[in-house]
Amino acid sequence: MIRGRPKTGRVGMTVKPLAADKLRLKTDPARLPFETTANLPESDGPVGQQRAMRAVAFGARIAQPGYNIFVAGPQGSGKHTSIRRALEKMAAAMPPSPDWCYVHNFAAPHRPLPLRFPAGQGAQFKAAMGAFVETLKAAMPRLFASEDYRRRKSAIEEEFKQTVQGALDKIRGLAEAQGLSLIERDEGGFDFTPQRDGLALSEDEYRKLPKADRERLTQRTRELREQLEKTMEALSSLRDKTVERVRALDHELGEAEVRKLMQPLAARFDSNREAHGHLEAMFGDVMAHIDALQASAKATAKDENRNEVPFHRYEVNLLVDNTGLAGAPVVSLALPSLSNLVGKVEHVPLLVTIITDFMFIRPGSLHKANGGFLLIDAMDLLQQDVSWETLKRALREASIKIQNLAEILDRSNTVTIQPQPIPLDLKIVLFGEAWLYYRMRELDPDFADQFKVHADFATSADRDDANCGALLRLFASVARTDGLKQLDRAGAARMIDEAARQAGDAEKITVRTGRLTDLLREADHFAGEGGRSLISAEDVGRAVAAREDRAGRLKALEHELVKRRIIFIDTDGAKTGQVNGITVLSTPGFAFGLPARITAQVRPGNGGVTDIERLAQFSGPTHLKGVQILSGYLNGHYSINRALSLSASVAFEQSYGPIDGDSASAAELIAILSAIADVPLKQGIAITGSINQHGAIQPIGGATEKVEGFFDICAMRGLAKGNGVIVPKANVSNLMLRDDVVEAVRAGRFAVYAVETVDEAIEVLTGMKAGALRAGGGFPRGTFNRKVADRLTWFARPRILRPIRLDGWWLF
Repeated sequence: MIRGRPKTGRVGMTVKPLAADKLRLKTDPARLPFETTANLPESDGPVGQQRAMRAVAFGARIAQPGYNIFVAGPQGSGKHTSIRRALEKMAAAMPPSPDWCYVHNFAAPHRPLPLRFPAGQGAQFKAAMGAFVETLKAAMPRLFASEDYRRRKSAIEEEFKQTVQGALDKIRGLAEAQGLSLIERDEGGFDFTPQRDGLALSEDEYRKLPKADRERLTQRTRELREQLEKTMEALSSLRDKTVERVRALDHELGEAEVRKLMQPLAARFDSNREAHGHLEAMFGDVMAHIDALQASAKATAKDENRNEVPFHRYEVNLLVDNTGLAGAPVVSLALPSLSNLVGKVEHVPLLVTIITDFMFIRPGSLHKANGGFLLIDAMDLLQQDVSWETLKRALREASIKIQNLAEILDRSNTVTIQPQPIPLDLKIVLFGEAWLYYRMRELDPDFADQFKVHADFATSADRDDANCGALLRLFASVARTDGLKQLDRAGAARMIDEAARQAGDAEKITVRTGRLTDLLREADHFAGEGGRSLISAEDVGRAVAAREDRAGRLKALEHELVKRRIIFIDTDGAKTGQVNGITVLSTPGFAFGLPARITAQVRPGNGGVTDIERLAQFSGPTHLKGVQILSGYLNGHYSINRALSLSASVAFEQSYGPIDGDSASAAELIAILSAIADVPLKQGIAITGSINQHGAIQPIGGATEKVEGFFDICAMRGLAKGNGVIVPKANVSNLMLRDDVVEAVRAGRFAVYAVETVDEAIEVLTGMKAGALRAGGGFPRGTFNRKVADRLTWFARPRILRPIRLDGWWLF
C-alpha cells in the first residue's frame, strides 16, 4: 500500500513576540536628581559590596590571632582601592604604630638588639645618640685642657718629683760625706765618683791617692750603690703608683664627664625599659674604652699608634620611623619578594672581603606595616620563592625574623649578623580571585588557620536607586581625581545602562568598576573631540562603539566567513532536521554571539541519541549532560508504555573545537523532533535555551549577546519578515539589547520570542500546534507531537513491516 504525505494543520501562534520596551530597560534621565554628576558628593565605598565590607570591618577590628583577611573578587572590581580606603579610615582611629630601631648588642655583637619607641621617639633617640657621640668625641680633649684637670695632675706629678728629689738628695748627702759625688750618667741612671772640695777627681788624681784611700772609696761606692739601687726601686714603685694615680684621675674625671653626658639621655628615655638597658650597657662599653678615648684625645692626627675608638657601636639604625603618622599604617606591597617582605642585611665590599653590622639592616613591609595593615596580591605572593611560607611562619610565631634565601635553604656559607626578631602585630589582607581562595584553602591547611575572614566581592548588584547612586558618585569621584569631564543627565543614564549590559542582566549592574571607569575616560576623550564640557549619552555611545570595534576583529572574521558562505547559516526558508542554535565566542574583555547550524538524522534502532561532538571528543561534560537530558525527555514524553526504538545523531555543523554548556539542548531536541516528524523548521528563527526532562525551557547565560549575534547575521543579509530569536522566558529580565535591535523589533523587522516549554518553541519554529498529551494517552491528530509519536510507532513495528521512505512517500 502506498500512502501520501500526511496533511499538516497550520494555526496562528499562541506565543507572541516581545514588545520592544521589554528588550532594554532604559534609565530615564528625568529621574536622576541632578543636572550633572558634579553635584554629587564623593564616593563613600564600593558599589554593592556591603557584605564584603562588613567582613573586612570585622576582620580589621577583631583582636585575635588568625583573623587575617582574604578579599576575593574578579579583576577590575575596585577591591584594592576601596579596601585600602576603608582600612585607612579605620587606621586613622587606631593608635600610631611604634618606631623600631636596631642597636649594637654589647653582649653578643652578631645579634643586634631591636628597641621599640612610641611613634616619633625613635628619631629622637637616634638624634640624641648621634649628638652624644659627637659630644663624647669633643669631651675628652676638652677635659684634658681644663684647669681643674691640669691642677690636680700637676699636684700628683709635683708630689712625685719632690719625693724623687728628696730621695736623691739624701743619697747625695751620704755620698758627699764619704768623699763621693752623685752623678747622672749619659746612658741614663746614676753613679758615684770620688771628689775633693766638691770637685770630681780626675783619673790621674785618683791613681795618685794612697792605696788605702782608694780601697776605702771603692768600698763606700759599693755600699752607696746598693743603697741607691734600693732607693731607685722604691722610686720606680712610686712612679707606677703615680701613673696609677694619674690614670685614676683620668678615669674619675672621664667617668664623671661621661655620666654627665649620659644623664640627660637616661632621664629622657627612663620610661623605656629596653632603651634604658641599652644605655647602661653602652655606659659600660664607654668606660671599658675610656683609655682609648683619652689616648685618642691626647694623640695627634699624625700618631699612627693611637687607639681607634668604636664610636660606630653607639649609633642607632632607625628601622621604622612613624614620625607624623596619624594612626596605624596601611601599606601595599607590590612585589612580595622575601627581602621586601621581611627585610634584609646588606653587605659592603671591603678590599677582598665583605663586611656588615647592625647599621646595614634594612626593613621589610612587615616592619613598615607592623601595628596596622599590609595589603598583598595573593598570586604575586605565591609566585615568589619561600615568601608564602615565610609569611605564614611570621604570623604563626608573631615575630619578624630577617633572613635571606640562602639561609632559609641552608645554603649560606657567609658569616653574617642575625638580628633578633621584632614582635609582629598586624593584619594581612590578601587579594585574589575566588578560585584562588578556594584552591589555597583546599591545598594548604595553614591557610584556613591564618586567614579566617573571607570578604567575597560580588560581580553584580541590584539595579536599584542606592546602587545606581553609588555608581554615579564613583564616576563623579573618578572625574575629579583624574581631571575628567563630568556626566550630564543623559550621559549618566547611559552609563547605568552600560553597567547593566556588562552585568548581562537588565535588573543588575556590574560592580567590576574598572571597565566602567575606563569607559568614562574614553567617553571624556570623545566629549573633548566634540568640544563639549560635559560627557553626553552620545559620547558614551561612541566610546562603546569604539571599544567594540577595537576588540571586534574575531567577530568581523566570523561574519565574513558567514557572508562568503564558507560557514553555512540559513536565515530564511525552512528545513527538516536543521535549526539555528546560538553560541557565544569570547576574547578577553569582549564576547559576541554567533549562530551555529545544528542538524539531526534519525532512523529505527535502539541506539538512542548519539552526540557526534562527544564522539569527536569536542563535547564538554555540561553539553553531554544536556544530550542525556534530551534523551530522557524523548523517553518520557513519547514512549511511556514501550521502549523507544530510535537511533538519532545530532551535531554542530562546521564545529572544529571544544563545545560545552547545555544552552543548545533545546535546539538539539527540536532538530531531532523535526527529523522524526519530518516537519521543516524555520531557518529565519534561531533558538537558545536548555531543557529539563519534562520539557521546560530553562534560562541560559549570554542571552543578550546571543540575540544580538543572530540579529547581526540577519542584518548583514538584509532583515526579512520572520527573522527572530527564541529565548527562555526566564531570560527576559536579562535582556539589554542594543538600540538598533530594539528599533528593528519596534519596526516589526525582527522578533524576540520568550517561551517556557519545548511545545511553545515548536509552535514558533514550525507554525504548527504542538499538541498536548491527552488524559487517555496520545496526542491530537494533525499536531506536531502526534507526528512524532506516529513516526516513533512506525519505528517500533517489526522490521519486516517497517515503512520505507522513497522520494517523499512512505511505502508499506
